[in-house]
Amino acid sequence: MQKLLSIFAMSISLVCAQTIYAGLKITPIQLYISDTKKQRSATVTMEYRDIETPKIFEVSAVKWTQNSKGEDVLEPDSSVIINPKNFVLQPNSKQIVRVGFVQPTSDKNEETWRIVFNEVPPIVKQNAVSFLFNISLPLFVGKQDKIKLAIQPVFKGKQLTLNVKNDTNTHVQIKKITLVDDNKKEIAVSNDMKYLLKNQQKDFDFGEVKIENLNKYKLIIETDRNNLPMEFNLSG
Repeated sequence: MQKLLSIFAMSISLVCAQTIYAGLKITPIQLYISDTKKQRSATVTMEYRDIETPKIFEVSAVKWTQNSKGEDVLEPDSSVIINPKNFVLQPNSKQIVRVGFVQPTSDKNEETWRIVFNEVPPIVKQNAVSFLFNISLPLFVGKQDKIKLAIQPVFKGKQLTLNVKNDTNTHVQIKKITLVDDNKKEIAVSNDMKYLLKNQQKDFDFGEVKIENLNKYKLIIETDRNNLPMEFNLSG
């Protein structure tokens, strides 16, 4: 009988404080090295529970920037030291991976990378279906500026698009944007989670929204950088 192998790559960009998926738990989901003169590395812990089959991972780093359209640009980068680069994660065990630099990097402006965990395809039995993990964690290196956002609403008929610009040299992740009226009643919500790297901007589509007076509405923006949401007047 001909061997049949179906492999599905499961790409995951983690967004929670910790993530558990199919028995795999990863912490933290954002890596920070704020002062490379004092701190040369960060660590990731992967835990594997309630599954009987070992998983093999290869770890690599890519430089992460965004182009003028706000699209992610990823380029291989050998300057990031990863230990170990390859490992076998046994059931009901954990693996610590260290990520860092031999030489200090500039602390003036934040630089960004992605640390990618690729699961290696196993040797499978006939007619087997295999799901492979591809996990990408952001690595932020350097000074963390205070958040500064510029908000610009754009209406096309009743369709509302919100342009959000990051006016700093430090990333910000937009987690949720809620439009409320002057009675704090929720009018529309965008759950389109997006990273804005330094000085980048992106549009958030709210669909059809009925608004008569911009001065009576506020935007509540939740980010990865503040414990409390930020508030903006829709009118600017």
